[in-house]
Amino acid sequence: MNAVTLRGICVTSVLFALVLCLLPEGREKQIASLCATAALVLMFLGLVRQNDWGDYALSLSEASAAADAVSLDADAKSKALNRFVIEQKCEEYIWDKAADLSLPLKDVEIHVQWRDEGVWTPESVRITATEYSQKLERLSGLIEAQLGIPLSRQELEIENDSG
Repeated sequence: MNAVTLRGICVTSVLFALVLCLLPEGREKQIASLCATAALVLMFLGLVRQNDWGDYALSLSEASAAADAVSLDADAKSKALNRFVIEQKCEEYIWDKAADLSLPLKDVEIHVQWRDEGVWTPESVRITATEYSQKLERLSGLIEAQLGIPLSRQELEIENDSG
């Protein structure tokens, strides 16, 4: 079995370097340097020749497919995280505005939609309040003005605390 390895080439080149350092300057050193260079080139060509390039191409293809799968997975996770952040920010905005208006809310639920522009945008909102008042209408107006959710996609639900 004639197996030339990259490690073998490295070891041989170190040995040749040591031998060349020990030789005195002159014609003998030049001939030894030429022979060492030729031997290393032949070893490298043997390494290249013995490689199975079909396996290399298959390995390269598998590695490329694995990289694509990791990239798609990362994109999907990034998209999901961005969606979560947008939903949380919109819900926080509504809770803060309700607090500013002294409007007691029970629940806020935002639904977002993926746009062709590559961003999540608020699509609709479901708000559960304890009473209907002018403050709730004002909050709806703020949601429409600041988050871009029209009144037609705002679901307002009133739940009484009495049981």
